[in-house]
Amino acid sequence: MKRSQRRIVLLAMLGILVTGSLVALATAWPLFQAHRQSLEATTVVSATAQAESLEHLLARYRDVSRQLASRTEIRRRLARYAGGELEGEALAEYTRPRLEDAMHQSGEMVGLLRLGPGDEPLLAIGQAPDGIVAGDVSALSVTERLVMRDDEPLLEVVSPIYAAGGQRIGTDRVFFRLDGFAALLDEGGRFGGDARQWLLGPPGETLLTRGAAGRLVRDGERPPPGATQRDDLAAGHAGLLREGGWREGRLLVHAPLATPGWGLLVEIPAAGFYGSVLRELTWPAVTVLLLMALGALATLRTLSPLMSHINEQAGRLRLSADYDALTGLPNRSHLSRRLDRALARAREERGQLAVLFLDLDHFKGINDSLGHALGDRLLQSVARRVAGVLRDEDALGRLGGDEFLLVLEELHDPTDASRVAGKLIDALLQPFDLEGHEIFIGASVGISLYPQDGRSAETLIQRADTAMYGAKALKRNTWQFFTPALGEASRERFAMDVGLRRALEHDELVLHYQPQAEVASGRLFGAEALVRWTTREGEVVGPGRFIALAEEAGLIHAIGRWVLGEACRQAREWELAGLPLRVAVNLSGLQVAQGDIVADVRAALHESGLSPSRLELEITEGFMIGHADEGLARLHDLHRLGVALSVDDFGTGYSSLAYLKRLPVQTLKVDRSFLDDVPGDPAGETLVAAIHSLAEKLELEVVAEGVERPEQLAFLQRLGCRYYQGELLGEPLAAEAFARRWTRASALLSAAGPSR
Repeated sequence: MKRSQRRIVLLAMLGILVTGSLVALATAWPLFQAHRQSLEATTVVSATAQAESLEHLLARYRDVSRQLASRTEIRRRLARYAGGELEGEALAEYTRPRLEDAMHQSGEMVGLLRLGPGDEPLLAIGQAPDGIVAGDVSALSVTERLVMRDDEPLLEVVSPIYAAGGQRIGTDRVFFRLDGFAALLDEGGRFGGDARQWLLGPPGETLLTRGAAGRLVRDGERPPPGATQRDDLAAGHAGLLREGGWREGRLLVHAPLATPGWGLLVEIPAAGFYGSVLRELTWPAVTVLLLMALGALATLRTLSPLMSHINEQAGRLRLSADYDALTGLPNRSHLSRRLDRALARAREERGQLAVLFLDLDHFKGINDSLGHALGDRLLQSVARRVAGVLRDEDALGRLGGDEFLLVLEELHDPTDASRVAGKLIDALLQPFDLEGHEIFIGASVGISLYPQDGRSAETLIQRADTAMYGAKALKRNTWQFFTPALGEASRERFAMDVGLRRALEHDELVLHYQPQAEVASGRLFGAEALVRWTTREGEVVGPGRFIALAEEAGLIHAIGRWVLGEACRQAREWELAGLPLRVAVNLSGLQVAQGDIVADVRAALHESGLSPSRLELEITEGFMIGHADEGLARLHDLHRLGVALSVDDFGTGYSSLAYLKRLPVQTLKVDRSFLDDVPGDPAGETLVAAIHSLAEKLELEVVAEGVERPEQLAFLQRLGCRYYQGELLGEPLAAEAFARRWTRASALLSAAGPSR
């Protein structure tokens, strides 16, 4: 071949090589840039979602600290201390057990330091770090910062305490372990196995990462974020910064928390982030150079796996933002978008759909008793079993905790939704076999329908949630459709919850007293204290409407302490005025099972000066049977104080009498339902006589409740019953009216109550 020919061939080959290379670069480079930007944007979104999870924890710790600082009676005593009316030792003695009781409800709280109005230490609880007395605690609102204890970082939340007049009378410094943050920062799959995460605390240079022991540790090896990142963080912006080359460099992603000065910093190796992209780009270029004739085809074949790999990597990040990590089900945001699309189709086709809100019954008890690891496995098993009941076109997601949401499309009739709810409940009734444990769990399901119950995703989810609470209130392990009555009850429940918290702070609770007398002589010997709540609107609310809510909201201990203190104070005041009565106070089961009822009673007696013999505590029969073992020691301690114990509503719905010989009770109160048709009803007369005979055999006194007619009183007198109460004797009255009414009848007054 001539030299000129060889030159032409070489030039042609070179032209093909150059052309193929340019085609490959022109095709691959824009694709790489587009997917790189998408990948980085998805990473920033994922970091923002991670920062929101961290912020939820921080907000929860602030809420716990606010609740500790806002306890009404403790704040009143702190205000008296600030005004010089109360000694520090007395304040500490009263405050310590109540704060310790509250602290026990949070497993992450390790210490608390309460400061007085001059920032002087009043009391320290738990394991507060050494040397933390100094520092600025004059903040006007709740603030947080990081402190060290034996090389372990703790979160310190500083909560100012204000009196009713608005002046600062003290400060709480509450210390929390950072285990919750460590667990979140351990989500390696969110950003890839080689990624590292740090929690940025104030000041912004403080870097905390998860150590080998599973706890957060200070990381002094890594440099703090650059100046640009600090500026973005201070401005509340999330962002991504590339440092160094694509092989040796790194990506720094930061997302600020809503709390000023706090943020999340993620370091991702650039090689791992972009390496696969670069390798896929290099291979097409080499292929095009080696196979010039097949350059275009080789480029197409090589770019295809590249795009698949990039899409797969971006998909993993999108998965973490749209799906629950534990069960793999869609999360709230993803499910809400799917529900929006389903609603659009239903509107277009004039069809119906249903939203089902499923909440497991008693899941918290299983989680607490068997551990969170087994609880997580149970949630995964529940998710699989529920998914097996649904059609392919139905949507299932996990909202969080033990709550699941289902969207049923193309409904022909609302009863289709109830049938699905029934299948779900039946499926969950079958036991779960997990790690050798046979676990039984039920579910409550609330159902809302489109279009009758709402036309937006938010409204339908909220109303399904309301219906679920209606199912729980009904009997649990059942389903319930949303109704306007349930919605009104939910709004009333929320308003009552808010109002009840305000009632404790603004002295809206009051006691009424119902007299108790001897059947034979009519002589008065005592009064039962009945709590009433007078709202701002002037409505008088009885305990039947708010006590259960107070128990659920955690307010029953504060209300119970107030009732005990007020009843003892009033009884002592009457005694000094010449009206010596024994006062009976109803106890909630939670006060005995969970609170320090012995200390509460001892404090009420000590502060009022009332003799223990003039106090009677009433406990319901249902609690005695269901909690006899855990409350037995406390009831004996109460009996040793000298107070009397009685069983209220005796005989209503239970048949076990074994507890009567084990518990230190002295009185049975016959429920008013047994006297409704007495005399005249042989069955009713027999039941009352049987209870009276049983009490006599056990050497217990009997008080008949709900006596409204003279013939009922005559029947009790013939039976030999010694004591009664009811509207025939007198309706419940406020303390002042009660004193006026019964001071005039002092000739009938008997200072001696039932024999003990």
